[in-house]
Amino acid sequence: MPHRVIGAALLLGLPWVAHAQQAGSPFAWSQPDPEGQLLEDRTEIPVGKGALFVPSITGPLNEPPVILVDANSEVSDIATGQRILLDPGSYTIIVSSGSPEQGVGQAVEVEEGETTMVPVRWGALRVEVVDDHRVPHRGGYELIRADDRQTVGTGFGADTFAGESLQTWLLPPGVYRIVKPGANYRALRDFATVYVPESGFVRYRLVLDPDTGEFQGSGVLLPGEFGSPNDRASRWRKNLVLGLDGSLAQQQNVVGTTNQLTFSGSLFLDGQVAYNVGKHATSLLVQWEEGISRIVPQEGDPLPLVKSRDSLRGDGLYTYFVKPWFGPYVRVSGDTQIFPTNTVVTSDTTLLRTFADGTTTTEFVPANSAFFVADALEPTILREGAGLNTRFVNNRWVTLNWRVGLGLRQNEYGGAWVIEDDGRTEEIEYREVESFGQEGVESTLVATARLPGWAVYATDLELFEDVQDPTHPSVEWRNTLTLRLTRNLSANWLFRLESLPQVTTSLQLQQSVFLRASWALL
Repeated sequence: MPHRVIGAALLLGLPWVAHAQQAGSPFAWSQPDPEGQLLEDRTEIPVGKGALFVPSITGPLNEPPVILVDANSEVSDIATGQRILLDPGSYTIIVSSGSPEQGVGQAVEVEEGETTMVPVRWGALRVEVVDDHRVPHRGGYELIRADDRQTVGTGFGADTFAGESLQTWLLPPGVYRIVKPGANYRALRDFATVYVPESGFVRYRLVLDPDTGEFQGSGVLLPGEFGSPNDRASRWRKNLVLGLDGSLAQQQNVVGTTNQLTFSGSLFLDGQVAYNVGKHATSLLVQWEEGISRIVPQEGDPLPLVKSRDSLRGDGLYTYFVKPWFGPYVRVSGDTQIFPTNTVVTSDTTLLRTFADGTTTTEFVPANSAFFVADALEPTILREGAGLNTRFVNNRWVTLNWRVGLGLRQNEYGGAWVIEDDGRTEEIEYREVESFGQEGVESTLVATARLPGWAVYATDLELFEDVQDPTHPSVEWRNTLTLRLTRNLSANWLFRLESLPQVTTSLQLQQSVFLRASWALL
């Protein structure tokens, strides 16, 4: 039986909706009209239930949840753009990006077997923050309602080059003032004003100096003008970032040190492509980073060049979101090292190498020379998986995704060597690692948080339990903390921990702190 829609509720909000949906309207929605959205929702209404539908202006993933209050004053959050099954009865819905008192409240009646369409008596506002070269960034601002001068909240731009997207303010119709964080309604500098009409979608650009926070321009945009150059086509988002860092240190006639010159540097390329349409979300990430270091003593030959960083990583993920927060996924990823790995010793050293077949050999390495650890492209780790992807949190400040499913691993070590030194012996022990495959269950937690002071923290925790060895799961935990200092300069902390009991019983740790200069190429 086709769903019936309560027409009276829809007609209350129809005039502004029809105006906003006109192709030439500056306030046109980015989503289909309410009837079109309802037709796309295939949720069946069981016997004894009714349904409530709150239309989405800019997409459910970009909008805050709607507050639902039942007859017993019990409060819950519901998403826009989808049927919500409820017991028949009287309800109140509150649409707000601020406190409930600052939102639009409406009483609705849910009847058995019918879908109640909530009339759209609020407006939507998205603020794109860019610098004077139209480069998007995370600059902050405060939004204040003009009639009562109450602060609605603090907003941030989105660094679309880092894969972020703008969030939407859902607001009562009216005039709003945009000011610097911490300023008040009476500010005579660094403020802007915007009118949000009922059932309209306002696209607003704020030109803000990323270093000082000063306003340099602002205004309402037409739908075709909105968005930074790389995300104007809303379905596609791509970016390519080039960065470098380096250091140079010289010691000359310093007590307690050796006269020498030390230099190091690294180069990285970070590319991302994302395609999002409807319930389909696809992303591809490629990161390539190389670094070298060298010590030049005042006397004698320079030490050999050694790698300080060497990493190539790719990660592809597709999710079909049955609900805005839930859906099946498939993924494939891999990481490797491009160049051979050698280690430099500063004193005469003896190695004890244990091969995969159990045989051993001793190798003498003279001071200030290098010995072999791994060939190019060793190790190469490939991962494939499929399962369920859940979005627990997705707002301006925090995103939190959890995936769980079945996975495969191809661990191609190709005879690379791992250190297993016994401090009781003079030799340094190394063991050869063989390649092996795995089948099992994977679980991945991915989170990003914006912190005060233009800082962004990202973490990726991955667990894998091999069905052949369930008592020894592997763990990989990657962490990044970035503090943006200027438009192109940032301070960074990287930390990576791995526990691979099939390879070594010791924890594998990588950590670095550095300044980095970067430029967006796309």
